Amino acid sequence: MASGRKKTRKAPQKAQRSKVEKLGLVDTGLSLSEIRKSLKLGQKHAEQREWADAVKHLLIAWEAMPQDLSVLTVLAHALVQLGVREHAISVLQRALEVHEPTAELIGIILRLALEMGFYEIAIKLGEQLIILEPTNPGNYVNLATAYSGLRKYDVSISMLQNVLPHFPTNADLWNVLATQVRERDGVDAADVFFEEALKLSPNDARIISNYSISFTRRNDIDRALELALQSIKSDPNSPEPRVGAAQFLFLKGRLEEAWEHYEFRLDSRRKSNQTQHYTHKLPLWQGEDIDGKSLFVTAEQGIGDEVMWGSYLPYLYEKTAKLYIGCDPRLISIYQRRFPDAVVGGYLDRVVSGYRYRVFPGIEKLMKNGEAQIDYYVPVASSPKFDWRTAEAIQPHPDGYLVADPTRALEFKMRLSSIGDKPKVGLAWRSGIVASERAYLYAGIDKLGPLMALADKVDFVNLQYGDVTEELAAIKDQYGVDVCNFADVDLKADIEANLAIACNCSLVVSSCSAPGMFSMSAGTPTLLMSGAPPWWCFGHENHVPFAKQAELFSADGVADWQDIMTRVAARTAHLIDG
Repeated sequence: MASGRKKTRKAPQKAQRSKVEKLGLVDTGLSLSEIRKSLKLGQKHAEQREWADAVKHLLIAWEAMPQDLSVLTVLAHALVQLGVREHAISVLQRALEVHEPTAELIGIILRLALEMGFYEIAIKLGEQLIILEPTNPGNYVNLATAYSGLRKYDVSISMLQNVLPHFPTNADLWNVLATQVRERDGVDAADVFFEEALKLSPNDARIISNYSISFTRRNDIDRALELALQSIKSDPNSPEPRVGAAQFLFLKGRLEEAWEHYEFRLDSRRKSNQTQHYTHKLPLWQGEDIDGKSLFVTAEQGIGDEVMWGSYLPYLYEKTAKLYIGCDPRLISIYQRRFPDAVVGGYLDRVVSGYRYRVFPGIEKLMKNGEAQIDYYVPVASSPKFDWRTAEAIQPHPDGYLVADPTRALEFKMRLSSIGDKPKVGLAWRSGIVASERAYLYAGIDKLGPLMALADKVDFVNLQYGDVTEELAAIKDQYGVDVCNFADVDLKADIEANLAIACNCSLVVSSCSAPGMFSMSAGTPTLLMSGAPPWWCFGHENHVPFAKQAELFSADGVADWQDIMTRVAARTAHLIDG
């Protein structure tokens, strides 16, 4: 039987202890040679970017050398690279309590600010660093990255053009310049800068990964995938190339390979707005037999993605003894109506030290009180991974998988009928938030001409959420078309209204965004238009495999919106006339 006594390190011999104390180190039971060995190993692993091993040894050194600035700095940097920002922040606070801020410490805090999306703070820190270390090219790279976070591309590019003659062989500067030029001037203008960066550093995973994005925007998926896989080979632990490769593999229908990489979307080293940490402490479902078991499916990503992946929920509902669904609060009533025997609860998010912690208060309270015995959990985007191994394995729901509230459906049927007796076509032309790097995927108002020419045959109904007052006015001004818009309905907050309107439309024309997901999930015929094929086509060229009545219109190469919109309009006319 064990004695239960806590193990202690063997005390160093008296002479060794004397040396430790004489050097001002804390007596931790380690000899001076052991402390030095831990420090040396930690620094060595950090140099090799083996961050977990670096932290393991540096923590031992830090215990003995709690005020040593070099140990604090390297340890904080390693913790940042591992994605454990809370621990990195505590180490940095300790360092700043006993030391004046150094350029290295400010640099680490700057990188934390960038990862947490605090771009204004990052710019101030970057400007301070350049004053302290004007000959360090990395400071200009970080400042340029901070500028780009606020889309200040002109300022960033001007600074980099002034700096590069002083550091012409620095690949990181060429790389960041390429990314800024691409956002401002387009993919073709950026190629020369990416190629210069790769000439200087041909195996740099970050440069390779960034360059792959240019081929994504050209719809050259083979080349984009080739570069993403090359980036992974150069840095197997970086999550971003993995997620990119997963999406390319999904698009090509190579699902089995894609799933392996797609799990990296949950990596804590990604930016705080890209992933979340759950608080429920349940074991992850890894494909075990769930017949007679209970399963908790947890929300992730945006609401459009949540509804897309939610198309697999009906299968889990049939397979499990009890299904628990944690979802966006806007979906609670919709899911509860569709899955009456499931337990459905919304989530709350709280952000601490740049991490998003996702709590499901109602369901977690049931767990705490012993009223819910849950065997496994799975993030919603991982829920089909054990069935969807090939493109052919994905089966659509004949009539969609969501049902509009009958009362709301009747309400909007009456409201829509009051505007005229022509067929109703729902319309959404972009995402709710259009980042510059994704703008090529969406049609601008100036591209809607061929579709608006059908206004004598149909009534267009707005499904685009957000403030679209100016855009609807532009449509009226440019095409003379009044798009029906229910100003008293908040389409972003009221997903029940989205479904109720969509189910009363003969057809919905949408970008590859949430409104399109809602309409095709409700079984309404949906024409999706995109500057590039969405990766969630899963190897199917012209349709969406999990939605029977959804068709896709996109480009084979660089987006030709005149061609895309002409085909969308022709198909709309055919469906309405038919």
